[in-house]
Amino acid sequence: MSFRPGVAESSETAAPSPTSAQARAGLIAPSTSVVDAFALLATSIAGEAVERVRKLDGGGAPEDLHKLRVALRRLRTLWWAYQPLLDKKDAKLQRREFKALADAAGRTRDWDVLHDLIAAANPSNQHDALALLINAIDEHRAEALSFSLKAIGNAGVERILEQALTSARQQLDLQGAGRPIASFAEERVQAAEQALKKRVRRAVSAQASDYAALHEVRIAGKKLRYLLQFFAPVLGGGHQAVIERLTVVQDELGTLNDLVTSEALLREYAFQLGEAKRVKQAIAHLQSETAHHMHHVHEVLRTAG
Repeated sequence: MSFRPGVAESSETAAPSPTSAQARAGLIAPSTSVVDAFALLATSIAGEAVERVRKLDGGGAPEDLHKLRVALRRLRTLWWAYQPLLDKKDAKLQRREFKALADAAGRTRDWDVLHDLIAAANPSNQHDALALLINAIDEHRAEALSFSLKAIGNAGVERILEQALTSARQQLDLQGAGRPIASFAEERVQAAEQALKKRVRRAVSAQASDYAALHEVRIAGKKLRYLLQFFAPVLGGGHQAVIERLTVVQDELGTLNDLVTSEALLREYAFQLGEAKRVKQAIAHLQSETAHHMHHVHEVLRTAG
């Protein structure tokens, strides 16, 4: 099965670029079979991932790592969508492998986000202790970039994707899933919608400091948004408005995730980032920002609901 490279999204929460959206919208139609729809979507997204891997092999930019991670997360969602028709154990293992590859690609961006958050804490005075902390963060970021490039380069991503697509296609052929994609797509979108509603209710009713509940909303919302984008050509009307609302909520949840991840990164590397006092000050700053934004996210969820 050959890959057809596409254009990956510029960010994880933003809507696809017009080129990507138009290209993917033409892949499936209401008459497309469930099996053929999978093959077309999986090949397109895997092509995006392979394109980024090849760019990295040729000295690509760190942004290619982020776009690779997004493509891998989209593949995880596609495998979730088709889970009822796949071997459950195999599908679960495959999604874990996609996640492991995405995590390897994502560490550099975590350091970039931490850099930006700390730099924004005191933009007018780069001669104080924060400037020293930023320098230490940049050193670790360079190490993370080297690790990510080496891990992705050694993983054999193209081979992994080729085998995953071939195995899934064989399983689907055995299922004889020749029915049109439309009803199957609606079923899986509804399942994702119900899961999201359940997690939103749980998060809204939870304590304001319960980040875990909000993180589950973020994951469920991302899954639903990806499915709506995958299956847009065969779904009923009104889904574009849902995608736009999800994007707004995902942006807020993404900001919260950046704050929490950055604090965790500071704590993990506290002893390697220099003077303890300045690290503690940075952690305190992120904690304050997290508390404020967590309250804001709760308000956004209540309004959206």
